[in-house]
Amino acid sequence: MVELRELTVYSNGDSRKLSTWSNIPYFVTETVEAKGIQVHRVDLSPRPWIALAYNIFRKIGRVFQKNGNPGYFRSGLHFHDARRRIRRAVRLYPQSQAHLFLTFSFSATGITEKPSIQLCDWPFEYMLRHFEGREPSRREAQSVKRENSQIAGSDAVISLFQGAADFLSHRHSGVDVHYLGPVVNALCQPDGPQIVEVKQQAQRLLYVGNKKYLAGAEHLLAAFRHLKENHPAVSLDIVGMRERDFSPLPEGVRCHGYLDKDVEMDHRLFYKLLSNASVFVNTTPKWGPFSATLEAMTFYTPVILRPYEEFVATFGLTPDFGRYCEDDAPQALCDAIESVLKDPSYVELCLQAHEVVKDATWERYLDQVLAHIGHTIEDR
Repeated sequence: MVELRELTVYSNGDSRKLSTWSNIPYFVTETVEAKGIQVHRVDLSPRPWIALAYNIFRKIGRVFQKNGNPGYFRSGLHFHDARRRIRRAVRLYPQSQAHLFLTFSFSATGITEKPSIQLCDWPFEYMLRHFEGREPSRREAQSVKRENSQIAGSDAVISLFQGAADFLSHRHSGVDVHYLGPVVNALCQPDGPQIVEVKQQAQRLLYVGNKKYLAGAEHLLAAFRHLKENHPAVSLDIVGMRERDFSPLPEGVRCHGYLDKDVEMDHRLFYKLLSNASVFVNTTPKWGPFSATLEAMTFYTPVILRPYEEFVATFGLTPDFGRYCEDDAPQALCDAIESVLKDPSYVELCLQAHEVVKDATWERYLDQVLAHIGHTIEDR
């Protein structure tokens, strides 16, 4: 096996900040450095003033055309600017043994003979077809074509999700595609199973999600009103949205807005909420907050979710650490929550939630990623 000593890592944002893309660039770069490998960090995010000007003209253009315009990040202008920055990084760090891209939109193909490896969630085309359920517009198709050229030119492609990996394998039959299992973005670990007793007594629900998950929040609020009738002590914490995002909230609901893990106060509050939560709930259709769900499970929290494809592919159709709720009726979700709170095996639900994710650490995950990089280098 090749000994990895030096690696260039590219991200869409500052990889030193936890707020960049669900903490993933931070965890990747910090964990690789902890393994004694020198990391050169390269930020490929759009230049703010150019992006602002482009997007203003884009909004004006929408008045005259209906075809989707995906914005500056996926424009040809940004593509060529990012490729220019990649060329510069290749010149600046000639001793790097490989180039790791935390995006599917860019790679070093055609710029250097050193291997390019991509690690991301899903490609743009998958997002359009799977989540939005539509064909790319003319302008989006141009973005898809550029991204596909970068994927096809990469030496290895790693998706964080099984469904996206299957899509990539089908779309790019000649590309070395991998899915390596789930990984938890937890900055700290719980103080052991003794927190289960606190959860059992608390009757506190936790919801995490921004406005993209509004449907799940409104479903939960409707169920919460029913739940309050028989459980007046129950409370609900909402992370990611504010009171102004909803109509008048029932008593017992607290909104905390976005909690930035780079801010100490927010960091402490987020993990306090995870430690105290009795149940984590988010039944948004098609996609839930996968990362936040795994963090909640790490903190011994049973979950109630819609059985969306990626979660079921990872954890199966019959979770022994919570419930699935497919029914849109508020009473159905209320019943699911009540069944967890009153479950005589509640402690076992908590312990199992932690058990199924306890080994999904970034240290173990990146051992696999670095092994793939090493094999890629050897195969050159």
